[in-house]
Amino acid sequence: MWIQDPDPLGVPWLSALVAAIPILLFLVCLVVLKLTGLQAAGVALVAEVAVALGMFGMPIPALAGAGLLGVLSAIWPIAYIILMAVWLYRLAVASGKFDVIRASIAAISPDQRIQVLLIAFCFGAFLEGVAGFGVPIAICAAMLVTLGFRPVRAAMISLVANFAAGAYGAVGIPVIVGAQVGGIDVMDLSRDLALILQPVTLLIPFLLVVILDGFRGLRETWPATLVVTLVFSGTQAAVLLFLGPELAAILPGLLGMVALAALRLVWTPRHVFVEGEARAVSG
Repeated sequence: MWIQDPDPLGVPWLSALVAAIPILLFLVCLVVLKLTGLQAAGVALVAEVAVALGMFGMPIPALAGAGLLGVLSAIWPIAYIILMAVWLYRLAVASGKFDVIRASIAAISPDQRIQVLLIAFCFGAFLEGVAGFGVPIAICAAMLVTLGFRPVRAAMISLVANFAAGAYGAVGIPVIVGAQVGGIDVMDLSRDLALILQPVTLLIPFLLVVILDGFRGLRETWPATLVVTLVFSGTQAAVLLFLGPELAAILPGLLGMVALAALRLVWTPRHVFVEGEARAVSG
């Protein structure tokens, strides 16, 4: 049985750098050489085989087995989740139900700062937990554009908001697979992620409001920002610590939307903010 040597070069940072060559090459092919995803993946695969055989001394049978495992893992559950998510989204759009969802969320507040917290942060996290793989970024950005956001701003906000849930992906698949590959317990990794990522997650709602309307906007919407931060991050931390990664994006997103909807009953921003328009005093 072949056992991998994690430091074949005798210098840990150099061995790690060599092991990262396929990933770095994949990014270079996409960003610099402008190759398609399939072409970049092919180049990265060749580099990965070369590194595994030449640097780590991986036997061909083990290499073939690892490749087969990778293909099967990509088919199930990753490809299956992506296909079902796209199918469900197109079904919702074709039936008109997605417009109902969008209108229901947007009706909670006309203030775009609150809409960012609702759609990009909370609803985006819910979609990440259900579909994953970048689907919520595209959907939330499109929803924000239809509500009057500038396209570039909408895309940037959706990307930043996805940080809070992106690490856990669809029903915790990245965490579960990472634990399997690393040979560690899923709950141990889940708890580690809670300790590592929660401090940053606490900052995301505040950062989203600042990106959209600066610190003035943060001063005007701090009750909503604080409530959604505490509810979202508190729920996510509790789920990661006691339940596992499967619901780490779904439950916080749902409860965050509920919290913002409930807050609307007792508080609304004094000024309604819409990009490119004068501030209106809310009634």
